[in-house]
Amino acid sequence: MSISASRKIFASLSTMALAALSLTSVSATAQELKPESAPLGLYAGANFGLSAAQWHCGTSCDRVTFSGKLFGGKRITPGLAAEVNYMFFGGMDRANDAARTAETGEAAMRQKERAVTVGINWEVELKHGFTNQLRAGVAFVHADRKVILADGSEVRRFENSTAPYIGAGIAFQVARDVRLLSSFDYIMNGYLANNHDSQYLFSVGASAEF
Repeated sequence: MSISASRKIFASLSTMALAALSLTSVSATAQELKPESAPLGLYAGANFGLSAAQWHCGTSCDRVTFSGKLFGGKRITPGLAAEVNYMFFGGMDRANDAARTAETGEAAMRQKERAVTVGINWEVELKHGFTNQLRAGVAFVHADRKVILADGSEVRRFENSTAPYIGAGIAFQVARDVRLLSSFDYIMNGYLANNHDSQYLFSVGASAEF
């Protein structure tokens, strides 16, 4: 083999080696810059807003109050998660008319509610960082009521109930693991018995993934 041919082969091998090193370097850099998903698949957040009560209104009643929720979830798949919500609804007052006072023995009432929901959160990716969220599950509701009876005396009553729960919302990803949220939640308490004591919650907030 001539010296000239040896030099050409050496030059070709050197060029190939440099190209391989360059590709390796670029690949490593790309892996460093590529966002990684949250390793645990967990998320948590908080929302605050207004709730509306769907209940019987006599001579006067409150319909809207400041409320909110804390929540957390575990992703089963990238688009499906098991989720738990803790919702708190502010105090609302209601005064019954004469007919309902005679029927129930209650002249007025102030009510506060808390609820824990267990269910699923199904997410559908939209465009430009937006995600649609659909929720369904069961709500365990605790009502704390301060009741003024027809004779003017006052009693305090506690009631626990179970009700279907649904929700929907839009999430916008502002960082790799941080989202802004807009949500609607509905606890259908007494809906099937036509004795509504349901609650709507319209809220905004944020969540983080871990």
